[in-house]
Amino acid sequence: MSKVGFGLIGCGIWGHMHARVYTASPSARLVAVCDQDPGRAAALAAEFGVSGHGTDWRALLARPDIQAVGIATPDFAHGEIALAAIEAGKHVLIEKPLATTVEECEEIVAARKARGVKLMVDFHNRWNIPFVNLRRAIAEGQLGSLMLLNIRLNDTRFVPTRMLSWAAKSSPLQFLGSHVVDLIHFLSEASVKRVYSVSRSVVLKAMGIDTPDFFQSILELSTGGTAVVENCWIVDEHAPSVWDFQSEIIGSKGSAFVNASHHRMAELYSEKGAELPDVSGAAELYGKPVGFAVASIQHFVDCVVNDKPPIVTGEDGLAVARVLAAVEQSARTGLPVPVA
Repeated sequence: MSKVGFGLIGCGIWGHMHARVYTASPSARLVAVCDQDPGRAAALAAEFGVSGHGTDWRALLARPDIQAVGIATPDFAHGEIALAAIEAGKHVLIEKPLATTVEECEEIVAARKARGVKLMVDFHNRWNIPFVNLRRAIAEGQLGSLMLLNIRLNDTRFVPTRMLSWAAKSSPLQFLGSHVVDLIHFLSEASVKRVYSVSRSVVLKAMGIDTPDFFQSILELSTGGTAVVENCWIVDEHAPSVWDFQSEIIGSKGSAFVNASHHRMAELYSEKGAELPDVSGAAELYGKPVGFAVASIQHFVDCVVNDKPPIVTGEDGLAVARVLAAVEQSARTGLPVPVA
């Protein structure tokens, strides 16, 4: 069986993850990679034995030997590329968020419907085993009616100050909150009807990065329950993990707790300090990438190769964008905002 040709646009941290998965797949072939930094594109191409590399993503999309593309560009740089990829007839896997405005998301979803290609947003916590098991327990009625979800997904200051050169063009809400809102949709199978949010811009702004430090939000669900969500970028860098991901779900009959970051399945202490290594998201087993963040990309490959619908769709990305837009409006105005 001939392999499906994949292209990659964006060769940063998560672009590297895409490249690992595509090149490890027996059904995919990474044909070309693209990045605005020619050195980064060349380095990734050399690492994975890819002959095609450059800075022109339009040229990549024009290649007939590429049937699908992974878009791993910064949050704010998704819309134009996604629309062009769909117009070129390519299947598209795009990192979250689908786009940073509702209008762009609507355009992307409409374009996908018109062209009939596959579109998936990489909300990889839908492959995170504790949450998959929790969703099953909720669906079976073990927790009864969901009353309250408390979910925090925070990052240390390392992320906006050193990991992301473009932090000022995004926010902890877009970068982290998009994951949490989709997780709430996934677990509850409900929509968000109204939000109230508070945000502050003090710490990062003093460091020359004009983006909010945090958002704390209350989301009212269509089923009558509520979700309390926290997303911040100012956790101290001495924390043993770059991210802090904790969830508590309280139902009418039971409750559940998921420690997705500080579970201490593995602990490492050295001259570098204390560290809680990632053992479930993106690990390596005998030279092959494994983990739930890998599984989501592998799922997209499988969907393209075997002509199956993705578990996560563009409509899911649009639903998240509508909630995030309402959260941003609420934080600006200080008022509760209904979700469109």
